[in-house]
Amino acid sequence: MLAVVLNGRHDVGLQEVPKPVIQTDTDVVLRVTASAICTSDVHYAEGFLPIDEPILLGHEFVGIVDQVGDRVRGHRVGDRVVASPYAWCGGCEMCRKGQESWCPNGALFGSGKGWGDLSGGLAEYVRVPNAEDTCIRVPDTISDEHAVLAGDVFGTGFFAVEQCDLQPGQTIAVFGAGPIGLSAVQSAALRNPARIFLVDVLDSRLELGLAMGATDIINSSRVDPVEEIRAATDGGHPFLSGVDAAADCVGLEATVDQAGKSITKGGTLSIVGVPRPGMFGIDLQSAQFAGLTVKVGMTPQRYMRRILGLLERGQIDVGPLTTHIMDLKDFDRAFTMFANHDDGCLKVVLKP
Repeated sequence: MLAVVLNGRHDVGLQEVPKPVIQTDTDVVLRVTASAICTSDVHYAEGFLPIDEPILLGHEFVGIVDQVGDRVRGHRVGDRVVASPYAWCGGCEMCRKGQESWCPNGALFGSGKGWGDLSGGLAEYVRVPNAEDTCIRVPDTISDEHAVLAGDVFGTGFFAVEQCDLQPGQTIAVFGAGPIGLSAVQSAALRNPARIFLVDVLDSRLELGLAMGATDIINSSRVDPVEEIRAATDGGHPFLSGVDAAADCVGLEATVDQAGKSITKGGTLSIVGVPRPGMFGIDLQSAQFAGLTVKVGMTPQRYMRRILGLLERGQIDVGPLTTHIMDLKDFDRAFTMFANHDDGCLKVVLKP
């Protein structure tokens, strides 16, 4: 079968590899019908995140069940399912506590030995362990192109807002208008805040953010976003200016710093952007004096069912996030386009 293989830094592309088979009785094998390139895949290829090569990339995918392990009862051959980015067991202490992203028996698809050595879904077929928990059946009313975003993409944006515990009438700033930041905007809008500030350097993405629920947009290449946000939230007392919460969906030291400085006293900073190893963008003394709560983490997979429900009821629209749908065989062109933001590329979905 064809799969996207990372053999080393800047050495990524399609290769013929063996088709996966059932390895344990809780596995399924999926025939992939849609997969998506993530910024993490670009980071792996650029050496931004440490991995052990070679690996089969991809942790965002939807497929049709092709093979079923003997102990799998919830899925049958022919079912259409979406897999969470992280395969988790569902029975350990972490899973029972709702912290399945830290399941000691789990693995992150397409991320190398350090994350469980599990082959990814940028391929024609993929093996999914612990399928009863890792896979969720996709309702007939939801397309592959939409369902594939229910995990890492919308899930991470949703998680960014969940960590803020945003209440009706409060204010939030979202840093980064990529797919995850725009998902955070939609997720924040569900909570009826007074204002949603969106910060980015690309006007096209900011304009899309307005259409998806942002009330205020700020191009940080032209103005200081901290000054803009604090001026807009003065409330008659500059000492207490700032938003109630901010979500960093970028992972750069500068955006983490700006997000932290844009928050009012006693507010919350949620960080879901993946930072470089060793990076620390928060001024701890300022955060301490402001009484900030800082939350970081990886998206709990249980959000996927809620997100599929939101999609099915029409409460969110992930359609604008996918700007390009291409054939898996065009991976090289798709990867370059996505990495460089060419042709207005926001998200690429690949169809084997």
